[in-house]
Amino acid sequence: MKMKLETKNAPAPVGPYSQGIVAGDFVFVSGQIPINNSGELVLNDIEKATDVVLDNIEAILKEENLSLQDVIKSEVYLKDLGNFDKFNKVYEKRFKLGIKPSRVTVEVSKLPKNSDIEISCIAYKNKK
Repeated sequence: MKMKLETKNAPAPVGPYSQGIVAGDFVFVSGQIPINNSGELVLNDIEKATDVVLDNIEAILKEENLSLQDVIKSEVYLKDLGNFDKFNKVYEKRFKLGIKPSRVTVEVSKLPKNSDIEISCIAYKNKK
């Protein structure tokens, strides 16, 4: 069984997809770009953009009472790998507790709305 995951605390999808899907014990969060709650796209500041993207992911996960600490895999798309170190410092601060998720980071030529970063992830609903 799968269920659509949606929150008003993160940007609405810019296409025909869901913010997230719950399937069994897993939550699949669609790629998030750095659009803040005011609807503004953060450009040319990879650190701020990374924080905004992770804020959006947290808001979506919160709908299932999850946090970044429940993420088991993330996929990161950067328009410029020259920003990797700056991005990675913010990412590391946000994933500060527990086991870090597995991750892939790739450089791409273009992202939606010409953003500098996009991150998607999978979280696990650990039954404690």
